[in-house]
Amino acid sequence: MSAKRADLSGLPFWPRCLSRDQAAAYVGVSPGKFAEEVGAGIWPAGEPRGGRVLWDRNLLDIAQDKRSGIMASSHAPAEDPWA
Repeated sequence: MSAKRADLSGLPFWPRCLSRDQAAAYVGVSPGKFAEEVGAGIWPAGEPRGGRVLWDRNLLDIAQDKRSGIMASSHAPAEDPWA
């Protein structure tokens, strides 16, 4: 008997570059709270592009990894497991 696969079809597709509302949803806060946390330096500032401001999803992940201690303060893991 094979393990039943989780149905992930209801999860959103997250584009690489996110609007403020998308970025807020991605990190689990309201757009207003997200703007407040960006201003406080918790999340990186967005990048102006074509008259809009967009957030790189990978940079949001890196910021969260640093906050949680998964990643050291640099953009690289504290120790290279492949070295």
